[in-house]
Amino acid sequence: MAKQVVKIVLAVLFILLLERCAQIGSLTGGTRDTTPPKLLEAIPANKTINFNSDQVILKFDEHVKLADLPNQLIISPKLGFDPDIQAEGKKIIISFNKQTLLPNTTYRFYFGKAIIDMTEANPIENFEYVFSTGNTIDSLKIKGIVLNGFNNKPEKDIIIGLYNKVEYVDSLPYKKTPNYITRTSESGEFAFGNLPHATYKVYALADKNKNYLYDGDIERIAFNDSELDLSSDTSITLNLFKEEAPKAFIKKTNSPYYGFSQVILNKKSVLDLKTLNKEDAGNIFETNVGKEKDTLSFYYKNLKDTLVIMVKNLSYKKTDTIKVQLPKVNSGNKAGNKKMVTFSSNAATGKLAINTPLQLSFLNWMDTSKTNMSKLKLTSKKDSLISEQALKYKWININTLEIGNKLKQGLDYSLKVDSNAFFDVNRNKNDSSLINFQTQSETELGKLSLKLLFNKKQGYLVQVINDQEQIIREQFIAFSLSGSNAATIDFTNVAPGTYKIKIVFDVNENKKWDTGDLNSKIQPEHVFIHPKPIKILADWEIEEEILIKE
Repeated sequence: MAKQVVKIVLAVLFILLLERCAQIGSLTGGTRDTTPPKLLEAIPANKTINFNSDQVILKFDEHVKLADLPNQLIISPKLGFDPDIQAEGKKIIISFNKQTLLPNTTYRFYFGKAIIDMTEANPIENFEYVFSTGNTIDSLKIKGIVLNGFNNKPEKDIIIGLYNKVEYVDSLPYKKTPNYITRTSESGEFAFGNLPHATYKVYALADKNKNYLYDGDIERIAFNDSELDLSSDTSITLNLFKEEAPKAFIKKTNSPYYGFSQVILNKKSVLDLKTLNKEDAGNIFETNVGKEKDTLSFYYKNLKDTLVIMVKNLSYKKTDTIKVQLPKVNSGNKAGNKKMVTFSSNAATGKLAINTPLQLSFLNWMDTSKTNMSKLKLTSKKDSLISEQALKYKWININTLEIGNKLKQGLDYSLKVDSNAFFDVNRNKNDSSLINFQTQSETELGKLSLKLLFNKKQGYLVQVINDQEQIIREQFIAFSLSGSNAATIDFTNVAPGTYKIKIVFDVNENKKWDTGDLNSKIQPEHVFIHPKPIKILADWEIEEEILIKE
């Protein structure tokens, strides 16, 4: 009996052991392959001289393929044809007609990141194959960086072109593609290698349509000031800019609602607006009169269907006559009409800038004679005590009302506007609203004192900019020939934050940054960005010394 029990126990244990052995465990993957393909052999060998072959075979240690070849491959100097480049197993095969190669010339096939392995797509970084049809490999280099001419930031994916002097033609680089080409990296840097001793013109191009030609002001360009006589390795800096359009023209008109229209131009100009019908002159109101702008905005009243206007461009001495189609009038005297007069204030964020009067800006041409100020109530609050103020006001134009009360710093205010306080010229009226705001005080703001020393006597535009490159404050300075090169600028009442100092070398003293002009060989105005961020604190004065050596 005992033997039978032992046999049964052993049988059960054997079955359990079999079940355990039959369980399938999950497979765990190994470390991901991050090693790029390795070149084992090139036929002919890399940097071959007296090259005389119709084919190049590149052999790698694993299967390879080509990725984004049209954008990655750069051949310098350029060929008069596109070579046939194929991936076959562990090989890259380059085929071309050797009869088209120039004599005594070093060619460079730069693949960038185009050659990758078959499994994990690991690229060979900056792979290149070089050969010479002469008895030497050219070895001179040009390296440099391309910066945005407006903000000094590096520009990536910019084409750099070298033009050999023996092939100069008029209107470079409009009509002729470069002899040598390379592209900037993420950091804006570029490098040419294996160049011969020669004289070159150098251009950089944001080539939108990838035709290796400059297509005018729709693209950005940079150029070296002078020809480059390359006898040794050289470094250069190029400042990229977008030229102003040579001609100003009207792109379109826009009338988003009755009573307001816009004329949109391709570039900023000083404009003068007149109606063709003199009787309509009193029925239009232009905003920002006399200022340079690319959008001409105006309000109108008592007009229907079509308005014919004359836009005189004072900057370019030309006049356009255009028809503006007007939307249908939406009048408040129609039964069931619920269109309301709307407005915004310069305290919409809840803060009213220091020493600034409160203003209400309307989207319509207002009937100022029907303003009912008894329906407006201005109150202030201090230490839980609410005080009402007698309201003072004035209309500063047809759609802007200014509250004339002198507001104290650091107080909470409320402006209550009841319905029917305002009417526009089409009898539309406002709905009730409440504006709560606080006036800024000097203790909330800081002061920045800049002590500047320049090495040239000319005009400079000194700007305080935020991290979005918006101009917070600016001041123009100029130096007389007999005066000092030093200046102190105080920017008061600056909101707390971190800023940078940007200085425009305003050579023509027009108080703005000017772009370049390729045909006139004018570079964009130089810009200096102080490398140190400036942190402004509330109720605090910051002093910063800046020495301009450029």
